[in-house]
Order: sequence, then structure tokens, then C-alpha cells
Amino acid sequence: MNFKKASLSVLFVATASLCANAYAADFEEMTLSLAHSAATSHAHNQAALAFAKEVGEATGGKVKVNVYPASELGDQPSLIDQCVNGGDVDIVIASQSNMAQYVPKLNALSAPFLFKDYAQAHKTIDDYILPWMQEDVKENMNLVPLSVFDYGFRHVTTKDIVVTKASDLKGVKIRVPGSAGLLATFDALAANTQTIAYSELYQSLKQGVVDAEENPVATILADSYFECQNQLALTGHFFDMQALLINKDKYEEMSDELKAVINKAAINAQNLTRTLIEGQEADIIAELKAKGMNVTEVDKKSFVDMMTPAYEKIAKLCGEEELKNLRDAIK
Repeated sequence: MNFKKASLSVLFVATASLCANAYAADFEEMTLSLAHSAATSHAHNQAALAFAKEVGEATGGKVKVNVYPASELGDQPSLIDQCVNGGDVDIVIASQSNMAQYVPKLNALSAPFLFKDYAQAHKTIDDYILPWMQEDVKENMNLVPLSVFDYGFRHVTTKDIVVTKASDLKGVKIRVPGSAGLLATFDALAANTQTIAYSELYQSLKQGVVDAEENPVATILADSYFECQNQLALTGHFFDMQALLINKDKYEEMSDELKAVINKAAINAQNLTRTLIEGQEADIIAELKAKGMNVTEVDKKSFVDMMTPAYEKIAKLCGEEELKNLRDAIK
């Protein structure tokens, strides 16, 4: 046995361990709360848990992130309000439509049919959207955008109504979130839009209050909408994204070293949502078929051709220049 090499190995491991402990000792003990509205089985919860684990490990357990999924601490508008005002929520996952209540220019992100695929959406988020939202979100929401999670392309589900073209949705009673862009989109299609709270959506579908809804396939599966909807039309009318945000005051109190840990973990969590949402989409569609849903492709041109009124409404909300700049940034 080479004792010299063995001794050096032991010394290296011991030194590395001491350095790691010393590095961890630089962090003050802290507990952060991360809240979101997605189901526990959803990719956003998996990403939130991965974020918490990475922060804990990188700080030697000094900084603990408690994750509260599935609206445990309130619905998303309430979670955002708590985070904005320094309440019980330090970090929140928030939709652009809810953020647009504070930062009107973010309404531009609700425009329909912006992106042709995931790669184009991701490039635009990295190169333009995340930097573009920083200043206004910090100033108007007292929050710092850390990363942008994929939520996925949204599609339409119905009960017994087969959708293959835009005119098939005329007069259909469909639940749409309180997003100006989504409301404008379905108004342009002459659908009968209903803004029902998300927490009430399942029961509204089951009881026939509405005949249709629209969501990414991961959400359709996670929240069991296949139990009361039997048609899935792959409209891909809107690419949904949600920002991981941290209270600005809390963030600015952190050391530069902890900020670096938080920033890195946030980007890694973002990338995990990209892997899960896009990577699992085909499998999820297959599973929804197996659960009894009839899946149809649609004539997207028939939808896009009707979107002029929607773009006009959105431009008034976000500003024509903001919408133009966003569309120009999409390569």
C-alpha cells in the first residue's frame, strides 16, 4: 500500500470537509417559506422541492426552505399579496396574469399564439423576458424575479364537443382565468367566457356550470379534469409561464454568498420544469387518452386568423410598444 498517497488522500478529504463546513458556517440560520398553487404531483411542486433541497445542501442546512403546495396558504392572488407585503410567504410562484395586476406591461405575455414551440419560448424567456421584467417587478411589486417556470402550452378540453377548428368554440361556455389575454382570445372566438375561481373549476365542470376549460395537459392530468371532460383539442393557443419571485426586502438582507445560492437554485429549478413539462407532454397526452379522452389536432390557422381583436385589446393594456418589442424579440 502506498501510505504517502493514502495520507494525502485523507488530508485532501479532511481539508475539503473543513472548507465545506467553514463555508456553511458563513451562512446565518434562516427559514424561508415558498408557496404555490400547483398540485403536489405537478412539476412546479417537484421544482419547488428541488429548489429547497439545493438551498439546504448548499448552505450546510443553515437555510431551510419550507414548501407549501396546492394553495395551502391561500389562492395565488393571496400568496402574491403575502409575498409582496412581507407576510407569511417569502417566495412565490406566480402567473403573469396575476403579476400584470401590478405590472401592466406583463399583459403582453398573455397574447395568443406567440411561440411555435418550447425551444422558441425558452430562448425568448432567457434572452428577453426575464431581464425585461426585473426593474418593474422590483419597483411595483417589491419582489425579485429569480427565474421563470414552464407551465406549458394551454389546450382546450370539453364535454362531448369535438373541436377541430375555431368556429367549433362559438357559443361554448368555457371557463377562462382572469387573464386579459385569455379572455380576449376566447372572446375573439365568440365563446361564452366564464371567469370561475380555479378552486371551483372541477366542481363547475362536474356540475355542468361550464362545458369547457383550457389548461396545459400536465394540469389537466394532475387535477383530474379528465373525470368530467372527454375531449381534448390540442390548440396550443397560449404558452403559460410562471415566475419564481422572492420578497425584495428579504432578498436584499441576504449576503452575496446566499444570493448566489438562491439564484443558482432558482435557475436549476426553472430548468427542471422545462425538462418535466416538455419531456412528459407526449406521455401525459397518451395517459389522458388511456383515461378516455378523445384527442384532436386543430386547424391552428383558423384560430390565428381570428386573433386581431385579441391583440388590439392586449395592446391597449400593455402598451403597443411593449407588445411590439416582445414580438420582435421572438426569433
